[in-house]
Amino acid sequence: MNKSFMELVRFYCYPITQPFVELSGSEAHHLSSVRRLTPGDRVELFDGRGTVATATIKDANNKRISLHVDEIKIHPKPPQTQIVIAVSIAKGHRFDWLIEKCTELGVGRISPVIFERTVKQPKNPHITRRWNNLAIAAAKQSRRVFIPQIDDPKALIVVLNTLKKELPQGRFLLGSPSSDVPLVIDQPLSRNGVIAIVGPEGGLTEQEQTFLKENGVQPVRFADTILRIETAAVAFAAILVAQQLRSQNPTNNLPS
Repeated sequence: MNKSFMELVRFYCYPITQPFVELSGSEAHHLSSVRRLTPGDRVELFDGRGTVATATIKDANNKRISLHVDEIKIHPKPPQTQIVIAVSIAKGHRFDWLIEKCTELGVGRISPVIFERTVKQPKNPHITRRWNNLAIAAAKQSRRVFIPQIDDPKALIVVLNTLKKELPQGRFLLGSPSSDVPLVIDQPLSRNGVIAIVGPEGGLTEQEQTFLKENGVQPVRFADTILRIETAAVAFAAILVAQQLRSQNPTNNLPS
């Protein structure tokens, strides 16, 4: 990314159009009250869909910010393997942390799954919007250009059938504590997508295990210990992202 973009304070704005845009709500509050920027200051805008812009503040208050868009840059969707984390919902703020860290790592999609033993059942009808706001904040901090897709919470059978329909050639992996299954780090990446499934802390039922096996889901392990949901999801994501980077830069290895 251009150095001039990197030096500017970043804000989320959708859509970004020339010559003027407006910020409102939390982004306006962040600009005027937290960052205390004033007319004449320049900022960076991003829409989470590949558009990044530099803009100059024309008018600012706590509720609405008017900006002149100076320059727009469109980033094409990267051709790299899409990484999907299909994960059981965790209790409390643990799932919030999972959303933030998976966004920072570069995961392309997060699918919250309700297993039979999932303890936390989301009751907030606007929970997906809240998770999207957390992803936007994480993308601002990590300077991600694309925000991950975050699906509505669904039952396992619905999530798996949807992902198999949308990524029919994808590689489906299931996190497992068993020492008898292969390591995830040894599994080849699929150019058609990798779907990493993380079950609930109470484990899968026999019916769920059978369902996943019948649908070609490969159990893999990445630790010798039992991990909490959010730890397993982030570990899964980190390993897959590292594999992705290695596949993109095969000659960029450390000397032995």
